[in-house]
Amino acid sequence: MLQKSELHLDKALNLPEWLHLGLHQRTRYETLNEPWQKGQVSGEHIVALQTLPSLGVRYQSFRFFAEMIDARTYGSSDRFVTTNSFVDQTDLLQLYGGLGTHNFLGTGLHAEATFGRQTFDFGSRRLIGRNQFRNTINAFDGLHMSLGDDENWQLRALVVAPVQRLTVKPDTEARTLLWGFFLGQRGIKWAHTDLYVYFLEDETKPGAVPGLQRSLVNPGFRLFKEPARGEFDYEAETVWQVGRAALTQGGTRLKKFAHFQHIQIGYTFNLPWKPQLLIRYDYASGDHDPNDNKDGRFDTLYGPVNFELNPTGIFEVFARSNISSPAWRLAVEPTRMMRFTFQHRMFWLAQSRDEWVNTGLQDSTGGAGNFLGHFFEARGRWLLSSNFSLEPGWCYLAKGSFVSNLLAAGAPGTPTDQNSNYAYVQAVLNF
Repeated sequence: MLQKSELHLDKALNLPEWLHLGLHQRTRYETLNEPWQKGQVSGEHIVALQTLPSLGVRYQSFRFFAEMIDARTYGSSDRFVTTNSFVDQTDLLQLYGGLGTHNFLGTGLHAEATFGRQTFDFGSRRLIGRNQFRNTINAFDGLHMSLGDDENWQLRALVVAPVQRLTVKPDTEARTLLWGFFLGQRGIKWAHTDLYVYFLEDETKPGAVPGLQRSLVNPGFRLFKEPARGEFDYEAETVWQVGRAALTQGGTRLKKFAHFQHIQIGYTFNLPWKPQLLIRYDYASGDHDPNDNKDGRFDTLYGPVNFELNPTGIFEVFARSNISSPAWRLAVEPTRMMRFTFQHRMFWLAQSRDEWVNTGLQDSTGGAGNFLGHFFEARGRWLLSSNFSLEPGWCYLAKGSFVSNLLAAGAPGTPTDQNSNYAYVQAVLNF
């Protein structure tokens, strides 16, 4: 952790410890040379801008936090610059208040309750997390409570309505209720655990905005060990989904049974640059038969994928849905201010008759097969100071036989089977 410079607003304005002012600004350029989505006919490029001013108060037991967002893009076409994954102009991201104590009812436990608009990270972030790469950020309106701390054990509960992002107008509540419980244990060094269940209910009454009409129960369990020099680390997570949902927006509500499995093992060498080699595998179920009136496609809810699968900009090729993907990754840290990673993944459809989610490509007969291709990714991060960082990245998709077979069959809207290069560079200012 870098020491705060004198340029941070807290220090520059000599604010008291209980008051925080912050400003985050990120500028990113992204470019892509070959199309990958259905109906896409050329490469793209955009400039994505994200600005986040914030104000926080932690005075004795009182909590207050406000954060604005201004996210906008300028690009080669309207394809990626008019959706709420990229644009949320001059809006309220967080506004909440609450109470907290470090000695709840004399037990010595930390406890906190906050109410209002908030962003969250839960566990691995695969189901609920604050977006770190995407230009816009998931937020939720409602109540969050916690008991305990994240160094030993912590029980958390939430009852919230996810925020519906609007590109220009003020954001509003989505007609969805999300609630659940999370129990994290960090006291055993070699066996940290997360146990959780989330309930999701979309409004389905007449007049509701057409959607996936989800009514889902999502129990999960995670077991992991943090990386350390000269030691092995590991992670395993399993998530199950039961209930009802539609496969497409406004489609027929179907009985749903889906699941997600993640397993990985790594080793950090006791060498200069702290090289870590990681082998991992992800499986997110797909829909076995598009005509059986059942839904088997895993829904990652509000979980980011950038930290695991691919960047979530104009090259968000893969989602945590209908995939079978082994991978290996190498990470090195030449200094405490520099980090580089290289990842190679192979992707198959978990179910060949279901959609390649995010691309719109599908062969409901299964005749195109299920091999999507090889995905290579290299990223770097350089902290020049606590105020300024640079991050370049490059991805290469060597398209598999699935796309070639769709082209050969004359499937409408299939993009070229030429391999795709994607690159980005971003600069981040923090004050």
